[in-house]
Amino acid sequence: TRAVEELDMGRREYVPSLSVVFRLLALMRVCGALLAPLQDCDEVYNYWEPLHFVQFGTGKQTWEYAPQYALRSYAYLRVHDAVIRAMHFVFGFAGKAQAFYALRVGLALASALSEAVLVRRVAAHVGARAANCTALALFGMAGLFHAAPALLPSSFAMCLCTLGAAAAMAPPAADLRRHLRQRAAPATAAFVLAAVGGWPYAGVAAVPFVAEELLVQGVGNNGGWWRARRLAALALVGGGTAGAAAGAMAAVDAWHYGRPVVAAWNQVAYNVLGQHGGSAALYGTEPWHFYVRNGLLNANAVLVLALAALPLWAAHAAVLRAAARSAGPAARPAARRLERAHVLLLFRIAPFPVALAAFSLHPHKEERFLSIVYPHMCFSAAAALGLVGALRTRFGSRIRFNSSRRLDVAVLAVAACVGMLRMAALVHYHAAPVRAFAELRAHAETTQTEAARLLPLGPSLKMLAGARTQAAEPAAEQTLCMGGAWHRFSSAYWLPRGFRLQFVRELGADAGQLPGDFEPVRASGSVRASTAAPRADFNARNAWEPGHVVELGRCDYVVEIEYGERRTELGGMEIRDSEISEISETSDAVWRRVGACHPVLDSARSGVLLRTLYVPPGAARLVSWATGQQQAWARMCVYRRDNIR
Repeated sequence: TRAVEELDMGRREYVPSLSVVFRLLALMRVCGALLAPLQDCDEVYNYWEPLHFVQFGTGKQTWEYAPQYALRSYAYLRVHDAVIRAMHFVFGFAGKAQAFYALRVGLALASALSEAVLVRRVAAHVGARAANCTALALFGMAGLFHAAPALLPSSFAMCLCTLGAAAAMAPPAADLRRHLRQRAAPATAAFVLAAVGGWPYAGVAAVPFVAEELLVQGVGNNGGWWRARRLAALALVGGGTAGAAAGAMAAVDAWHYGRPVVAAWNQVAYNVLGQHGGSAALYGTEPWHFYVRNGLLNANAVLVLALAALPLWAAHAAVLRAAARSAGPAARPAARRLERAHVLLLFRIAPFPVALAAFSLHPHKEERFLSIVYPHMCFSAAAALGLVGALRTRFGSRIRFNSSRRLDVAVLAVAACVGMLRMAALVHYHAAPVRAFAELRAHAETTQTEAARLLPLGPSLKMLAGARTQAAEPAAEQTLCMGGAWHRFSSAYWLPRGFRLQFVRELGADAGQLPGDFEPVRASGSVRASTAAPRADFNARNAWEPGHVVELGRCDYVVEIEYGERRTELGGMEIRDSEISEISETSDAVWRRVGACHPVLDSARSGVLLRTLYVPPGAARLVSWATGQQQAWARMCVYRRDNIR
């Protein structure tokens, strides 16, 4: 039984197969993996850097990984470490950037598969038209362009919540075994894994599913105590899944931290209960409408439609109730079936508004939090379009089915085009960090022989052809420093061998607590010795730690952003290149530019339209003339220290 029969308007419509939907979505997701810049410095310092440490023995460490706090799980890192090593076995990576992109592509494909499964389940249980609209909304959503390949627990949870939503599309069945097999067991397992193995707060997306399980009977003879039997089944499946996942994670974390640890609980205790005197609000607060504004950026018209889904559902429910009351005896069974189907639709569009409301109430907000319900948002938008069509039909609109379908496609196609302009803006305006670090790597590679060898990530099929493995990561030979642009670091996967990242003291205490360093495995002797070692240089109050910065004089290289009039984020730097020749009489060193500089948008001085969407240079001048907005640019450069003069 389909949840909303009216969404198809009584006509059959073509729905692509799972394979076709997957390939179309994979095309966009892989483009995001290869082109989208890293959006969040938390992704770099809380996940890419610890993963680099686990694999190569060096990396930056945040306070969340200090053993006395233990807010992050090494089990999450170990899963992705295993994925990279499995890929290395097949492909044989010779550079860390290859491993970096391989993992991002793998994450993108996993997201595309979960989205394709959702589309097919929508087609099976809601309708072909809703499935096609959902697929189109997913394809053109800018938020998924950068969220799908992200190495973040929220993105991991997003994939699992999408699979849970796909399973929950099936209506409840009267037969308990069939109900468990087709709906309850896979949905429960997916939602529990999302919350326990990914991100604890992802459980909010499962609230409508649990409510439906306990409130809605299956069609037919449900038998006595059906609600109690369902609750027992949910507890058994959910408890078993949670126990297995939490047990495995606790074992991995206990090995790394040197004591029993439940990282997910520590995270909730800190952010919600104020353990260690901390609070998520220490890291910034936003107004209640933050996610709406951010959603307009990442989803434009799809967000508007998703927000309209609940009011449209309520309006159509009132129409159906009125129709049922006025229906004759022969039409009443059909009217009741339609009302029941409409109730089922409510539970399927509810995850997005429930998550939006829950996260909006919390003062600390970040863009990635809402990503767990991005696919739900796309389905809600599709349902809204279907409800608009149903209401038009109820009120005697003369718009034919084909015209209505074309209107839906036109709305979502426009949204997709705007979304692609946003994707292009991310790539064109903010790709400078990857290009700058690629410039550094090209400049500083040691020898062609060593660079051509395989990474020390275990065995590879290429070894059968005589390929050799690189030596372990050498001790620090060069110090790369960053100042105000520290949050734009692309991870140690982009650093040449023997380079270590440091932050300069000029940042000042206003920067809060900057990441420190894991003790290198070369010095400690093992990964466990480094991860379990007590650390006194971390705190839970986001307070400045002077031991995490160095003097500019210790830097061999600097990656810096130059703004207008050659102002840099490190005011004391002395620069010499073909364009800047002034040298201070008091300077004790000269910094020479390495390779070319790369443009990066100066968002603070650029107009809203010109920083939000990609506008070609010629059109940008026209927009500036018409609106008075400007598009300001800075440049990111790599500098090398010369000898003292």
